[in-house]
Amino acid sequence: MQESKIFIDFDGVIFDTEARIVKRKNLVPELSWDEFFKEIDWFKLLDEAEIINNSVNYILEKQKSNKNMAILTKVHTLNEMIAKTEVLRDYKITVPIMFVPPRVSKTSIYLPSSGEILIDDSLKNLEDWKSHGGIGIYFSEEKISSDFKTIKSLKKVL
Repeated sequence: MQESKIFIDFDGVIFDTEARIVKRKNLVPELSWDEFFKEIDWFKLLDEAEIINNSVNYILEKQKSNKNMAILTKVHTLNEMIAKTEVLRDYKITVPIMFVPPRVSKTSIYLPSSGEILIDDSLKNLEDWKSHGGIGIYFSEEKISSDFKTIKSLKKVL
């Protein structure tokens, strides 16, 4: 029997980039989000970012035995895409990386089949995934009331 394909969000699941992005954006309130994303040094941000709850090691372990896994992440600029690719490949993560442009849903890039899993820290992304037939798993340090299983470590599902 073939295992379900698992898609893993990057920001807020593998690396703690989301909180760092918001903190940096708050320093330049005069910039729009689009302007901010164009100016941010993605290589520096990712160099400073912390791995969340050993996520990289769980992905590395799982990729040895399961090829049904991919990273599905939003990107705002070409530099962000290059930086994310480089950091993942530097850690020897070889699974496919699928990039989602701004204001585009993840299900517009990949339409899930029944049983395919998305691990994400965005309830909006998970609701959309579920509405298209996939299974959503909420990645969060806090247990909240939702229709999704909540995890705080990839160890629970990989």
